[in-house]
Amino acid sequence: MEKKRWYSSSLLLAVLLCSNLGAAAQVNPDNFNYLYRLVGTWSMRTPQSVITEQWQRVNDTTLQGHTWRIVGKDSSLQETIQLVRSGNDIYYIPTIRDQNNGQPVPFKLRVLKLVGFIAENPAHDFPQKITYRFKDEDHLDARIEGRQGKTTGEVIFRYERK
Repeated sequence: MEKKRWYSSSLLLAVLLCSNLGAAAQVNPDNFNYLYRLVGTWSMRTPQSVITEQWQRVNDTTLQGHTWRIVGKDSSLQETIQLVRSGNDIYYIPTIRDQNNGQPVPFKLRVLKLVGFIAENPAHDFPQKITYRFKDEDHLDARIEGRQGKTTGEVIFRYERK
């Protein structure tokens, strides 16, 4: 009669459980300071305008951002954004005047690393996912993506620090 090797399947189960726990806990609120890299002015030129994001640190738990579209000498505020630590969670909260009745829409950070973050709100119409990724100290990609009806869309903003 052959002996059953319980330890190999138990070891595999332990490895799988540990890897899943690590994936589920990718936002440590104590790492909120990773977001301080955003502080300053970021700019992107398009054929029609310049898009600028300005970030400032309000306190140890809040960053405030504003996105402007500049055409010639005219500028218009596109959105205000807050990054807020609330308890054990961190939220990216944009408010856009002409969308969602001008109400803020919270996106919960799911990943926070030194190189950036991913925030999600699966219940929002578009986008459902927002990603900020630092390419280096002076270059930042911000990406919004999600489903719109039966199609998937994304917009990438390639910012440079000013």
